[in-house]
Amino acid sequence: MSAVLVAGADGGIGRACVEAVEASGTSAYGVDLSGGIDITTPGGAEKALAEAQARHGRIAGVVHAVGMSGRRLGDGGVAECTDEAWHEVHRVNHESVFRLLRAAIPALPEGGSIVVIGSALGTSIDDDFRTVAYASAKGALIPLIRTAAREAAPRGVRVNLVSAGLVATPMSLRARTSASVQARLPSLMPLGASPCRPEEIAQTVLWLLSPQSGRTTGAVIPVDGGWHLR
Repeated sequence: MSAVLVAGADGGIGRACVEAVEASGTSAYGVDLSGGIDITTPGGAEKALAEAQARHGRIAGVVHAVGMSGRRLGDGGVAECTDEAWHEVHRVNHESVFRLLRAAIPALPEGGSIVVIGSALGTSIDDDFRTVAYASAKGALIPLIRTAAREAAPRGVRVNLVSAGLVATPMSLRARTSASVQARLPSLMPLGASPCRPEEIAQTVLWLLSPQSGRTTGAVIPVDGGWHLR
């Protein structure tokens, strides 16, 4: 039996990934803070993998869907971002990816796949989304996953990143309900001019986990309604 470990399973995208994996006929093992596993802390990623293996045996895929907004901590422009926001956002959104990659690459079998959820803000600047800690943490994922992909390739393990646009999740509620953002959606996301659904992100994740993407690694795949075309 093989399964997929989904970290951040209580979030909108993480929950959609669990549902998509299970709908495909593969078992999913979701972990999150509510279940007592915090992959952002030392040993958390190893614990998640050990529990998933104990439950399902062979783990063939790993999804990192852990993330946070730092607005409440003072994330904003460079001149206003607080130390607390900078450190906590990078710890959760960037450092935790490193921890999970470090634990997962040697644990996965040949043919294994790791998918990280990134953000269009990692490669674009927009005044309505000026959060330097969040954007820089997401942008830093690109060299991280490419380095990991290069190291994992000889093992037959793939590492890819999904660059998500504005997604209809609880975390994005403030942005999605902003009058300014709503007025600009046709230019921000011209393909559909509406936020992405978590299920749309999950379907791309599912493809990256599958053998159909077996020759794809180190890729940054946008699922953003055309955000990156601006």
